[in-house]
Amino acid sequence: MTHWTESVYRENPGVFRRHLEDRLADATEESEDLLALLADHGVEPTTGLDVACGIGRHAVELADRGVSVRGLDISEAYLDRARERAADRGVAEAATFERGDMRDLRDRDGTYDVVYNLWTSFGYYDDETNRAVLRGMYERTADGGALVVELVNREGVLADFRPAGIPEDDDALVVESSEYDPETARMETTRRVFAEAGGGYDYEGEMVYDVRLYAPAELAAYCREAGFADVSLYAGLDGSTLERESTRLAVVAEP
Repeated sequence: MTHWTESVYRENPGVFRRHLEDRLADATEESEDLLALLADHGVEPTTGLDVACGIGRHAVELADRGVSVRGLDISEAYLDRARERAADRGVAEAATFERGDMRDLRDRDGTYDVVYNLWTSFGYYDDETNRAVLRGMYERTADGGALVVELVNREGVLADFRPAGIPEDDDALVVESSEYDPETARMETTRRVFAEAGGGYDYEGEMVYDVRLYAPAELAAYCREAGFADVSLYAGLDGSTLERESTRLAVVAEP
């Protein structure tokens, strides 16, 4: 059976690409927050590995700030867009992109000052595989460097769980519905997109994604199990204090 990541990111990438493009405006602030958070941990990266880089939102920003970034993603369509953006920004030599699967990180060579995985791009697979991905990230993190994972905080999301919603979008109607399974801690979300057309909307497509949600202490324990010695938790890349109601979670793990 085809895994949902193949269906969403490779076979029908256009539906989610709209959302990636909409988030480009946030990439500058998020990248600056990421570098400031790393600096607080004594890490000033010159090399980076962007795991599940998408259209290179953060890789291009970091390259523009002097970091040599390698972006990995399974979607050829997203990688093409990332290369286009890097060329337009004049950082094509500093930000390079290639097709790669996060499950294969242990088979790669080299280490990086920062390995990062942002915007809930972790938890795609079963628990054993997700933990293996963390071990791969550990092996690619240089001594004196750090791993940064930014994703939803299960405790905050469930405290205000909403099975349906209409996320903001400037030129489309987006409808989301979600189901959470407490036995597996996985949330399956269906995202339907209707593009503006004249005085109404045309159905553009849908995507279904199924992500394992993590509580902060649980993910911190998995990072230590993977080999990281120090793990710090925040409510976001801005380094804000993690609270029970926080809907976002940022992990900084150091070897």
